[in-house]
Amino acid sequence: MKKETTTKDLMALNELMVFENWMATKMKFCSENVADKSLKTMFNDMANKHLENHGKLLKYLQSASEEEK
Repeated sequence: MKKETTTKDLMALNELMVFENWMATKMKFCSENVADKSLKTMFNDMANKHLENHGKLLKYLQSASEEEK
């Protein structure tokens, strides 16, 4: 028996995806507006991690969508 993705699940995933995208944007902005190289690197690393998390959530949604077909 496969579990269907509910509206509540989709809403939670949407919130997480918006958050991850927003954080990546903020971290990139910080990276571009700080002079210290170690902080630039840290902010870029954080931005990349948030983009990676966003990608994983999107991949999960795509695979769940294919399973329900």
